[in-house]
Amino acid sequence: MPSETYGLISLLPALIAIVLTLVSRQALLSLFAGIWLGATILAGWNPIAGAARSLEFVVANVTASFNVKLLLFTFLIGAMLGMIFLSGGMKSVADAIVKRVRTSRQAQLGTSILGMTIFFDSYASTMISGSVMRPVTDRFDVSREKLAYILDSTTAPTASIAVVSTWLGFEVGLIQQQFDSLGIQRNAFVVFIQSIPFRFYSLFALVLVFVVVLTDWDFGPMQAAERRARNEGKLLRDDANPLMETQASDIETPDHVDPRWWYFVSPIVVLVFVTVFSLWFTGGGIGKTQSTLANAEGLFGYISAVLGAFSNSLKDANTANAILWAAFAGCGTILAILAGHARIELDKVSDSIFEGFKMVMFPVAILSLAWSIGSVSERLGVGDYIVSISQGIITPELLPAVVFLSAAIISFCIGTSWGTMGILFPVAVPLAHTIGSPIAMAIGAILTGSLFGDHCSPISDTTVMSSMFAASDHVDHVNTQIPYAALAAVIATMAFLVSGYTGLPVGVTLALGVALLVGATYFLSEYVGVTDEVGVAQVFE
Repeated sequence: MPSETYGLISLLPALIAIVLTLVSRQALLSLFAGIWLGATILAGWNPIAGAARSLEFVVANVTASFNVKLLLFTFLIGAMLGMIFLSGGMKSVADAIVKRVRTSRQAQLGTSILGMTIFFDSYASTMISGSVMRPVTDRFDVSREKLAYILDSTTAPTASIAVVSTWLGFEVGLIQQQFDSLGIQRNAFVVFIQSIPFRFYSLFALVLVFVVVLTDWDFGPMQAAERRARNEGKLLRDDANPLMETQASDIETPDHVDPRWWYFVSPIVVLVFVTVFSLWFTGGGIGKTQSTLANAEGLFGYISAVLGAFSNSLKDANTANAILWAAFAGCGTILAILAGHARIELDKVSDSIFEGFKMVMFPVAILSLAWSIGSVSERLGVGDYIVSISQGIITPELLPAVVFLSAAIISFCIGTSWGTMGILFPVAVPLAHTIGSPIAMAIGAILTGSLFGDHCSPISDTTVMSSMFAASDHVDHVNTQIPYAALAAVIATMAFLVSGYTGLPVGVTLALGVALLVGATYFLSEYVGVTDEVGVAQVFE
């Protein structure tokens, strides 16, 4: 049966999985229920055949080249963290940072800045920022939900708009593909740059983090979580199920070891360096650097040539290989430190590695099922359906807002921004070109709307990883973050409408949006705050 004929039914598997996850807090069972329902629909409503096909979807997604490398990367990160816990290095670094960080606000601000500083890859940023700052935010009674929100809202939004990141090649490639098919004689990278001011959701999500951190204007379930952490010292709610425990009681540093700060810093530095180098290398960095340097003249010419070659290399980089090599190098570094400098017995090192594996088992299972239900939703034609019901109401002025909302809904349902971009680019860009809507604004709407689901969908891998490295309950993270994401999305929609209908300079629109964002955050924190820990899940109860 062609995917477009499923219509409204195509939304059911993802919606069922999301609702069940939020209501029951049983993410694994809920995700598999959604996979089974979607597979049953694809199997002609045969539940037995649907069960068999469900397993096929899981196997296909787990064994996909990129996915299996990401899973192995996750296991290696778990092993590295297990060995770092054994070394006592993380505690040593946390103690050093605490001496300089005096307040909860400073701890949160440091996490935000670090998340944005590591802009070249959202996965690496989440892992590094969470691992470094979690012990620090714990010291100042910042809830794990707040830490997960900061990680989620400063990593992917930053990487998606950075001109040097692992996202760049994919996004520019999609733009170039459509320009080639439509005969548009414009530079894809230049249009990518022009679209950045129109990434309203991404920009507002980043601004909202700093507004909340600097003013302490929390609202909704996050306000209750922060009050619990500050007043009761409970970083997690009672009966919470964090995706990754700190393992302080399971991995103890031997008495003879004197923890050093560089036990933690060394593997992290190696991880970052190897990631950057591998991205450059796998993107053909050697050849591109040589060719650009051959035509360069003067010091500034050489510097510009090197930076240009590096940026071009990132566009063609193999992200999966890069982060996998980096994680392996990080593991090798801490292993050498434990055996060579700390003089820890290999059996204890081996035990810490397996404890690290245990830390990431649940996230690995969640990721596997999240990919699978996204694949099921794509096979059912969720993207085609959303696009088809939107096309009849589109005008040039309305197109950016409609494209943004369509991208947000699709990405929330399938849990992947890149998949959503792939669905919408072949539809929205030709439509914008045909009806005369600004191309840069339409592209910005696709790219930023696609980030919405990646940012807050329960079945998104980046949402899962934020919960993982914040050691937060995944459902609690989703519950507390969705109100913030929804606020940024509502104001972004208004910004697209204002830009489409008034033609105001984008700088003015951004300024108005930021002002509205600040005002709305203050109003919600003062007049719509909650005192009990309720969330999105309670809407469905």
